[in-house]
Amino acid sequence: MKPAGLALSIALALSACSSNPNKDSDPGPAAGQTVSGTPARGTPEDLYLKAKKALNKNQYESAVEKFENLEATFPFGDFAAQARLDIAYAYFKLSELDNATAAIDRFLKLYPNSDQGDYAYYLKGLVNFSRGKSLFEKIFPRKMHQLDQTALRASFGDFSTLVRKYPDSIYAEDAKHRMIFLRNEMARHELVTAQYYYKRSAMVAVINRINIMLDQYADSPHTADGLAVLARAHLALGNTQLAEETIKVLELNHPQHGSLREFKKVRG
Repeated sequence: MKPAGLALSIALALSACSSNPNKDSDPGPAAGQTVSGTPARGTPEDLYLKAKKALNKNQYESAVEKFENLEATFPFGDFAAQARLDIAYAYFKLSELDNATAAIDRFLKLYPNSDQGDYAYYLKGLVNFSRGKSLFEKIFPRKMHQLDQTALRASFGDFSTLVRKYPDSIYAEDAKHRMIFLRNEMARHELVTAQYYYKRSAMVAVINRINIMLDQYADSPHTADGLAVLARAHLALGNTQLAEETIKVLELNHPQHGSLREFKKVRG
């Protein structure tokens, strides 16, 4: 159940961030159980209302405690299901990303056919996106070659699952933008890693890295630079035929690339 007001606010939030996928995104708590009237004290609805109130006041630790109390006291029913998803959001806001991921995975396992599956995958993608982006901010660009891509690949996979399973979801468009951003960042990682190896004359490692980039992220804006590095590595190893083939691909697809002047001198 997704109240119109909340759905509109989520849509506006997505519109604001979709043009800049690197910007922090907050989908808001999942739109779920509504409360009506004044529930009796101690009922599932009463416990949920108290927990939701804490969540809406940004009292995330208190919200987690209250949702967990609801889940433990009344483990079955719609309010328990909603509590499990709201716990994940609260952990996300607390930057307890491992706990958030575990809560989402538990929700998806318990409720594989939930009508809020799209929100669950979107939130999981944001959790991994935040985990990966935090690593970028700490390491990029000086130690880019040391960056673990696991979180970024996981985020890409989460958004991909969302788009595939829920193409009409209100979260699908933003997920697509984030997938493009993640693809480009992962391609850049391979390029920077290859450049790192090139400076250390590890040409076989250079070739392996660029081949990964071209195979997995062929449409990224870093392809031309990758081809140039690949050609240089082949030339350094004396692989003149492979270097020539790589340069021809670069000429055909990126005729204005600056490295072509360099290769023209080498080729005579």
